Amino acid sequence: MISTLTTFAAEGAQAAEAATQAAPWQPEFGKAIMVAVAMALAAFSLGMIGSNYMKALGRNPEAGKAAGQIIIIAAMVEVTALLTIGAIFLI
Repeated sequence: MISTLTTFAAEGAQAAEAATQAAPWQPEFGKAIMVAVAMALAAFSLGMIGSNYMKALGRNPEAGKAAGQIIIIAAMVEVTALLTIGAIFLI
């Protein structure tokens, strides 16, 4: 019974070792995914901010006074994306 368990454990260890050798995980791949997702979401967010601002401006021309606030909100979104790029150097 013990020899069967030992054999089973050894086979599991060999299978795990073969799996890691076949497809090793690259940290650069994870970093690339993180930056790609952050940039895609930042671009989507900026598009939504601009789109909704233009809709508001079309409905109410006096909404043009909020342009400064829109620029600040867009800058916050961009800073978040740039901080993600900075974070890859810490990982």
